Amino acid sequence: MERRSLDRDKEIERLKAEIERLKSLAYRDELTGLYNRRGFKDSAEKFISELASEKKEGSKRKAVQLRNFSMVMFDIDDFKKLNDTYGHQAGDEALKKLSQSIMDNVRDIDSVARWGGEEILLGLVGASETDAFQIAERVRDNAENKPIKFEVEKIKLTVSAGVASMDEAKDAEELIKFADKALYAAKKAGKNQVVKYSELRK
Repeated sequence: MERRSLDRDKEIERLKAEIERLKSLAYRDELTGLYNRRGFKDSAEKFISELASEKKEGSKRKAVQLRNFSMVMFDIDDFKKLNDTYGHQAGDEALKKLSQSIMDNVRDIDSVARWGGEEILLGLVGASETDAFQIAERVRDNAENKPIKFEVEKIKLTVSAGVASMDEAKDAEELIKFADKALYAAKKAGKNQVVKYSELRK
């Protein structure tokens, strides 16, 4: 009887652990440990909606600390070619390296998500477009100057990025769209560079 009770307790603990793991998977990308889209939206939406509301209605609260919110959309250049040349494990290593480089340059309050196959979206609380550009440049420079080690190979990696801030957008959806447009412009201009959305409007 006692043995059966112990087995039942172990099974309950195992099930609890599995539930926690599944909860984590619902919000996290398994490869990089970053948020997935759902996790990012839940994490960043509260900041963006508050800013959007203040912009629309005009805030009377003088103690508001949050003045801006900026996003950076990163994309590994020639990712398909990297996978085709070295295999998908090398592509996974490239994604993990880029993810870690981004995490090394942000605060706990910021949000980072794997947005697509090789796209990573960064949400920077209180950051202007210029602040976000500088962070994106550090990440880009780090990728270019520190090749990833994969088996016996040293693989040179470059990334492109698009930056946009809430100065330009009315809500989260539009802000993501603007960062994506700036990323597309960076790719079109030759890759391995960072482009601000505001520059596309000049």
